[in-house]
Amino acid sequence: MKQTGRPHRAGFVSRALIVLVAALLVASPIAWRYLPRLSNSASANLPMLHVVERGDFVHDITEKGTVESASNVEVRCEVQSQNMAGTRILEIVPEGTYVWGRLAEKKEEGHRVYYNIYDEDGLLCQFDGTTAELIPDEMKDFILGEVICRLDSSALENDLLKQKSVVENASAAMIQAESDYETAKKALEEYLEGKFKIDEALIEADRAVAQENKRRAEDTVRYSRRLLERGYITDLQLGADEFAATKAQTDLEIADRKLMVLREYTKKKTEVQLQADIKSFEAKLKAARNTYELEVAKLELTEKQIHNCTVRAPADGQVVYASVTDRMGGQEILIEEGAQVRERQVIVRLPDPKHMQVKAKINESKIALVRKGQRAVIKLDALPDQEFEGVVEKVNEYPAQGGWLSSTIKEYETTILILGSPEGLRPGLTAAATIRVAEFPNVVQVPVQAVFEHNNRFFAVVRKGDTWEPRLVETGHTNDKSVVIRSGLEPGEQVALNAAALRDQVSLPEFPQLPQPKLLLAGEQEAAGAEGSGEAQAGSLPPAPKPEQVASAPALPQERLPDGQGPRKSRRPGGSNPAGAGKGDLAAMANELFRKLDRDGNGKIERAELDDLPEQARNGILTNDTNQDGAIDRAEWVAAARRFAPRTRAPEPNTGGG
Repeated sequence: MKQTGRPHRAGFVSRALIVLVAALLVASPIAWRYLPRLSNSASANLPMLHVVERGDFVHDITEKGTVESASNVEVRCEVQSQNMAGTRILEIVPEGTYVWGRLAEKKEEGHRVYYNIYDEDGLLCQFDGTTAELIPDEMKDFILGEVICRLDSSALENDLLKQKSVVENASAAMIQAESDYETAKKALEEYLEGKFKIDEALIEADRAVAQENKRRAEDTVRYSRRLLERGYITDLQLGADEFAATKAQTDLEIADRKLMVLREYTKKKTEVQLQADIKSFEAKLKAARNTYELEVAKLELTEKQIHNCTVRAPADGQVVYASVTDRMGGQEILIEEGAQVRERQVIVRLPDPKHMQVKAKINESKIALVRKGQRAVIKLDALPDQEFEGVVEKVNEYPAQGGWLSSTIKEYETTILILGSPEGLRPGLTAAATIRVAEFPNVVQVPVQAVFEHNNRFFAVVRKGDTWEPRLVETGHTNDKSVVIRSGLEPGEQVALNAAALRDQVSLPEFPQLPQPKLLLAGEQEAAGAEGSGEAQAGSLPPAPKPEQVASAPALPQERLPDGQGPRKSRRPGGSNPAGAGKGDLAAMANELFRKLDRDGNGKIERAELDDLPEQARNGILTNDTNQDGAIDRAEWVAAARRFAPRTRAPEPNTGGG
């Protein structure tokens, strides 16, 4: 009996399950068909309401960043690149290794490296890079610092061998040039004190002989003439004696001429030529010396580069690779064995763990809200249960250079100093920094969905009994979740949470069409002068209408939602419209840019204050100097901002409220 009973109960349970499953399959389509109607009917009775209340308004900006030391000792590559790629890393200590810094103080004079060791009395000893290589290996790490990495020096060592040969040839050329120069000086001295005087003495001796010959010939002619008168000689013999006298006179004149040529021409010509040789050889000597010194400097530079291929720790610390990661997670700069580094590129950092900071990048749509000194709260992915206090230390003036994938995205590096010396912080940790850019205590605020725009004015829909009343409101600061209400609503009133869906069901007052608001810089009214002080400022809300201008709308039917159109997209105040994200801060950004360019605070941007800008940017700014006075005042800046402002309406700048 027990054995036959068990199959009977099992079959009964199986049939019950089949019936239950069939019932669910039949009931599910029915429930699916009618439940949405029931839900829609319930929500159609009354739109969601929100009670206006006072509270503390805060506006926070949260951005991701990386923890780093605020006082890093950066170890850079000091080797000049031999090619476009750089110098290859052969060896590098593992990241996180603690290294010893050098005892000696490293100094550089020209292309030579010196190490000084001091004691209490001053300089103890000094040695250069070549001598440093002679220090025993067991003492090098202690005196020169522990080795962090070694760079490829094979090409430099080959250049060193070639350069030594070049230096020897330059030395030989310099020695030859010195010899030629000294020889040229001796040649001038030899001529003036030797050869010239010898030539002069020889010519003077020839002249003396010629003069004596002339005297004798003249005496002979006089004696022959007396003999001819007495008939002792013939006319022919007298003619011969007279010819000899004429020849002696000619020889004397030739000797005088030779002496004059030697003194007036030959001496001066030879002296000028020899002096020119001296100057020429002196110039060649200077060139040879310069060439030698240049080649020696190249040799010393090559030796210095080889010495710098061994990178040593300048101070004690923990090694952190200076790798750079882009926003896509890829490595823009990777430090590892086999990687190549450029001259002056940071290879590793030795951080100070007592002073840490977070470096984050803030989008240009939010950067106008961030100021130095603002408070921040920092959370780390590695320590999710802890929060650290911080303060904005620096906001970069210019956007950070992005990769090719983000060339159109402008982001500004912002440094946030972590207060105190909390434990557990390490360089490279991912952090989320929440910066408080605005805070207003005890202000009226509503969700941004409770406000919509009509004819360049903002309205809320207030519940009055069984009716809805459109209410003109003046908005203030917004954080994209809540908006500050300066006037128009009181705490305790109920407003429609999705006000834009009711805009066609209420009677909105008719206002004259306002012109598209223009960006208003701080102080624009002062620049405008006598344009009128009674008019509303461009870009701000118009004055509230009189109470009789805003008529109460009839009550909405409680049993249904408006038919036809669905909810309309609203323009949120304070720049929350996604289509115009960031445009609401253009006025603040333009005003901030004027303040930063006006460095002396005299209300004018002068030409000298633009010298450090790129030439294209400087010339572009100076084109707005319409009065050609060499400076751009606030009125000219406002006019330029108006010309470049977008024609479509920008949301109201977040200028604070409450």
